[in-house]
Amino acid sequence: MITLVGCTSRIEPYTTYLNHHDTVAYVGKESCMACHYDIYQTYIQTGMGQSMSLATPENSEAIFTENSILTDTFNHFLYHPFWKDSVLKIKELHDYGERIEDVDFIIGSGHHTNSHLWEDGGYVHQMPFTYYTQDGHLDFPPGFEDGYNSRFSRKIGLECMSCHNATPDFVLGSENKYHSVSQGIDCERCHGPGELHVQRMLNGELVDTSTDIDYSIVNPKKLSLEAQFQICMRCHLQGNTVLSEGKSFLDFKPGMDLSEVMTVFMPRYEDDNTFIMASHVDRLKQSACFTNSEMNCITCHNPHHSVQKESSNFFNDKCLSCHDDCKDEFRENDNCIACHMPSSSTIDIPHVSIHDHKIGIHNTEDTIVTKGKFIGLEAVNNANPSRLIRAKAYLYQYEKFDAQPYLLDSALNLLNSIALEKSYKERIHLYFLKQDDIAILNICNSLEDLSLDKMSYDNSDAWTAYRIAQAHQNQELGISQTLFYYQKAVELAPYVLDFRLKLADMYSNINSFTLAEKEYRTLLAQFSKHESAWCNLGYVLLKQGQNQSAMECYDKALQLNPQHIQSLLNKASLLILEGDFNRGKLYLKRILDIEPNNSKAVYLLSTI
Repeated sequence: MITLVGCTSRIEPYTTYLNHHDTVAYVGKESCMACHYDIYQTYIQTGMGQSMSLATPENSEAIFTENSILTDTFNHFLYHPFWKDSVLKIKELHDYGERIEDVDFIIGSGHHTNSHLWEDGGYVHQMPFTYYTQDGHLDFPPGFEDGYNSRFSRKIGLECMSCHNATPDFVLGSENKYHSVSQGIDCERCHGPGELHVQRMLNGELVDTSTDIDYSIVNPKKLSLEAQFQICMRCHLQGNTVLSEGKSFLDFKPGMDLSEVMTVFMPRYEDDNTFIMASHVDRLKQSACFTNSEMNCITCHNPHHSVQKESSNFFNDKCLSCHDDCKDEFRENDNCIACHMPSSSTIDIPHVSIHDHKIGIHNTEDTIVTKGKFIGLEAVNNANPSRLIRAKAYLYQYEKFDAQPYLLDSALNLLNSIALEKSYKERIHLYFLKQDDIAILNICNSLEDLSLDKMSYDNSDAWTAYRIAQAHQNQELGISQTLFYYQKAVELAPYVLDFRLKLADMYSNINSFTLAEKEYRTLLAQFSKHESAWCNLGYVLLKQGQNQSAMECYDKALQLNPQHIQSLLNKASLLILEGDFNRGKLYLKRILDIEPNNSKAVYLLSTI
């Protein structure tokens, strides 16, 4: 505990929060602990305090044994997570080999799940296993099931990381690269950056907070009910999020209006009784308790205390504090929450049951997972989103959640009402999704200056350049323009690996093998476990007469992914070229085990 010497009480001359200024730094929850030790000790036991941690036995709720085997029947992989010398590892087994990776982070408090992340070169990806703690079940993470196992390649971008983490040190010009990540959501997520406040305390500059507001730090109790609600909304309003122009997922600070930074949309359907895991705010806003009172999240929740450690009557007492008419009928073993906020499964995460925050009288039939006709996208936290933001929402809904053509029709209707100069990036995005290269090229020809020159957290200009390059390449309209836009994408987002891979591939296509090799090696220096980069580097080395080095590259790609078709084809071709027909046949047959109708493999087999 810090002892302040020579403290003086001051009259605060400000009326706006000083820690909203971007020059005020985050200091970490350990700095807060020095003065707020008791609060720190209870907070780190909450789900937020444990939302992300290093992968150690102490931080894991999972129980793994020799029989903890996860089977991907679609792609014929087996997964076995295990501990070795306090290091959590996962072994991926296949008929043609195995891959072992260390787990670096556990994401999720363990109240419902422990999912697992790994990092290479600062690039963070999700691993193909989750431990569902409520029923002690090992299974795939959401989205990895039913043949969609992306293995080790699902990117953990800033949207995901910023809700499970304090203030990740994100690398601008990337999608999922970080200089560092913190452990868990910390105090400053709800109180704002603490540097100025700590400096004041160390200098003995105190404010009598019984009569005045200390504007060096946000105390949510001093905010309006709606402003308090906005803080919780930042992460407990999961949906289709559209950032405001020039904003990032790191820009919201307590005391701000969330719509300044982002607008969150939810799809609405007729007769829809479903909900998703982190939809607490959306469901609460549909409750009569919310609309007919001045309640918000902290009416019932103390963010410094774990809900799992509250007494059995804690929430009953919260309900009865408003519902006086229920007190006479309330019996000792009654449970308000069980009836009026029943636990239910969610549509986005399996093996999990959570309380529905739509408080009301629930019919058991309401838990049936059905949806009627699509009505539209509703902006939950913004009463009047712009047409451009609404158009982006429909594009994102199509791209990320539900590839229905009517979503693109809605986006196009909105974009057609906005001047081309103000909507060309979104139009190019739309036509990219529709695979309409001609429409993209027509937009480019209609504008004198595309102004693709800004690095940003969402890589908007870089993605636009990439999509234009794809259109030029697909239409075979000339090498120079295609290269120009791929180079522009890499210039604006040098750590987005897909952009650099495409640039390198383009150099390879035009036989500029030296330039292609340089780009592949740059990519692999950034992220060493990129199977396509190893495969394609092998090809350019082969074209330069470096057969042995090429074979080593193909082997590295196949160690990472034994089902990588192009690496199997390239290796088989090289073996055949060197006269090793029997081994070449084995790799071609291996391809046909994966893709029985692969025409290239069938043709090569017929030539031997």
